[in-house]
Amino acid sequence: MAYRLRYADAARRDLLDLAGNYRQRMRRTIEALAVQPKPAGAKELRERPGRYRIRVDRWRLIYRLDEEAGLVLILRVRRKSGPETYDDIE
Repeated sequence: MAYRLRYADAARRDLLDLAGNYRQRMRRTIEALAVQPKPAGAKELRERPGRYRIRVDRWRLIYRLDEEAGLVLILRVRRKSGPETYDDIE
């Protein structure tokens, strides 16, 4: 089953702010989520069920997975700075 991809407005802005080489890698990672929404490197956020993160060097792709609706919602793309990286994730 192919999942639909959607972007939160904040995630779109985050992607535009990335350097070109990271933007390309992040977009490839995001496109792969349509086929495999829980790849080997994905980790579920401890205090936020249904939200996952994927590490791309020092950047984190944070997304929400709704398996019933077949939807992957990209929430944020952030540089890892500590546990506060995930504090304001919806």
